[in-house]
Amino acid sequence: MQPQAQAPASDLACPVETTALVFRRETGFELRVAPITLAPGGSLAVRGPSGSGKSTLLGLLSGELLPLEGEVRAGGRLLSAMGDAARRAYRATRVGQVFQTFELVASLDVLENTLLPFRLHAALVLDDDARARARELLARVGLGDKTTRAIDRLSHGERQRVAIARALVTRPSLVLADEPTGNLDPALKREIAALLLEEAKGAGAALVVATHDESILGGFDRVLAIGGDA
Repeated sequence: MQPQAQAPASDLACPVETTALVFRRETGFELRVAPITLAPGGSLAVRGPSGSGKSTLLGLLSGELLPLEGEVRAGGRLLSAMGDAARRAYRATRVGQVFQTFELVASLDVLENTLLPFRLHAALVLDDDARARARELLARVGLGDKTTRAIDRLSHGERQRVAIARALVTRPSLVLADEPTGNLDPALKREIAALLLEEAKGAGAALVVATHDESILGGFDRVLAIGGDA
């Protein structure tokens, strides 16, 4: 296995740091968020009702969206000063995302879904180390014996585990999860939340989870309430 290249020192010191942010849509929706600092291995839960701006905040932290006011810095770099291509490369190489609808590809098996970021982004190299990393993560999330299984043969919770492994496979400094426990039973919600926290911390990645589910908030370092719950 080839050794992994080390991330820049500034990236390791602080994956994301923001000033107070303001984001506004043409529809009149406005989001205001106090400053955020995310350290390696740290965790933040963003709590709020549907439509409060939780997913919007994740978009600001990933550089997919840019604030009207305020700054988002990743590894010491100002995201708004980067071009579109540079922000896409940042998301591909430094950000792992767990989507609300998983975004798994039905025609690919569990292992290939985990390796999907390497197929989609030229900035990532699919080599033996990446494949070994994917197998290691799938084993850690309890799917080591299901790497060749079709996605449609997995339970809801197993699909969520694939999504978590995929988010971590590129060794990101920041993991963003959008309602990762939605539509799960209470016991599985706690299990998935604990798994995300454990795996992100073990990988040294900062974790931000957007949720309206108060039952999973206990394990996070900080809880940020926005919208109607603020």
